[in-house]
Amino acid sequence: MIARSLLVLALLAACGSEAAKTAPAPAAEPPAKAAEPPAKAQPYAEPKLNPPAPPAGAALLPDRKKPIYVQRCDEGHACPDKLQPAGETHCRDLELGGFKHWRLPDRDEVKRFGEIADLEQAEGFHWTRTAFAEDAAQAWIVDPKSGQETTIPRDRKPFRVRCVFEP
Repeated sequence: MIARSLLVLALLAACGSEAAKTAPAPAAEPPAKAAEPPAKAQPYAEPKLNPPAPPAGAALLPDRKKPIYVQRCDEGHACPDKLQPAGETHCRDLELGGFKHWRLPDRDEVKRFGEIADLEQAEGFHWTRTAFAEDAAQAWIVDPKSGQETTIPRDRKPFRVRCVFEP
């Protein structure tokens, strides 16, 4: 019995080694292609804001992020002196050039009014919608010509109300 087992093992070994000799060699892999340079990124155009022209009675305060229309305060489009709450109502009710629901400018916007050439009635303090951080009953007033600014209670004294609109 042992002789028989040895014979089977010898046959298997012989067949296995013979099969290895006659088996076809694996196909050679094709040579690797040279790496292609990455495609150049296409530059994209920088978006540009093209707001419609400001309506009659308004000027454009250019801004890279958001253009703003500023009321001119000319003869046909008065900028009254009011208390701040009445000024907010005045701007909300204003319709100028087909645009409705204007608003009081914030503190930084009023500071930039000096960038607009020939802006009528730009001297003197203008109300802003910016509350004083230490007392919400007060708001900032800014003189765009001189750059002076301070806070005052919203119902203490009337100042110029010049409305703005974001198209």
